[in-house]
Amino acid sequence: MKKLSLLIALCMLLTIGGVYATWTYTQNTDVADEAVNMNMNLTDVAYSGSYGTYKVDVTGLSLAIDPKAGTTHTTALYATGNIIVTFTPNSVAPADVKENGVKTTYAFSLANPNWKYEDKDIVTINHTEKHDVVWQDNGDGTFSFTISADEFMEHVALTEFELDTKVKYDDYNAVLGTGSIVITVSDGVSASN
Repeated sequence: MKKLSLLIALCMLLTIGGVYATWTYTQNTDVADEAVNMNMNLTDVAYSGSYGTYKVDVTGLSLAIDPKAGTTHTTALYATGNIIVTFTPNSVAPADVKENGVKTTYAFSLANPNWKYEDKDIVTINHTEKHDVVWQDNGDGTFSFTISADEFMEHVALTEFELDTKVKYDDYNAVLGTGSIVITVSDGVSASN
């Protein structure tokens, strides 16, 4: 009987020691603050009697700045998803426009040309020139063009910064909110032409 009680006591010690091997405590009570930059945009615009309307949907493209692979504090830009540009012809547009869409270009730029951290550009645009859109007929009277995350990343470059303190992280994040990347879709004709 003594052997059985000793065996049960040993099993309890092993179980308690195995399950509760480490006690973890927080070292300070400060929860890291977080500020998220959000962009605001105007809704779509259309001219009465024009060939049609564009819709640029960037909600499918997700951009995040995370530590570069193999580092803990070096900034790197990661992108997933797509930008989708849609052209909807006006019901009174010429037959060619209804069948093929309208000749269109897109280009990337920066909303703030002085978008800098520690006197260096945060983002640079690799290709500022206009690029031709090749429309895909959606079969419902509209046309679309997709820019994948990989294609988008060919156009922009994020400068690497070492954010090895929370102060640097907060300063960098504050500067991120002062700029944005702009996509401009155009038929090359302005209202003043």
